[in-house]
Amino acid sequence: MCLALGFWYTFEARTFDGTAFGSGPVGPKTLPTGVGVIFCTLAAYLIIKPSPGPTWPSAKATWQIGAVVVASYLYGKVLETTGFIFASAAMAIIMGLLFKAPPKKLLPLAFLFPILLAFIFNNWLELRLPAGWWGGF
Repeated sequence: MCLALGFWYTFEARTFDGTAFGSGPVGPKTLPTGVGVIFCTLAAYLIIKPSPGPTWPSAKATWQIGAVVVASYLYGKVLETTGFIFASAAMAIIMGLLFKAPPKKLLPLAFLFPILLAFIFNNWLELRLPAGWWGGF
């Protein structure tokens, strides 16, 4: 199943056309195609040399993985509306609390890091991140 998904992903990545950033020898197809090839290679390795007996994560770890998946989905859904800084700070707080980060360190860094990233992307790299209702830089 993973091998079939990897082939499909690689095939679809080869159909990407130019983007707003233009295209060239290293265009929008390069990274997704590389990811697809790596995925196919790893899937083929699992077929050739499977694990003798997988160890499944504990119920707590499974719950944490599920929470990360749900939080990541919600992050993608609210990113445009709330903006990069607010959505990223909320995501950092959720992840930090989920993995028991100390709140005294978590809260300042959860806001400082997205603000710093937004500043660098918007002002130095001139790549606009979603501003949302906050406005951004």
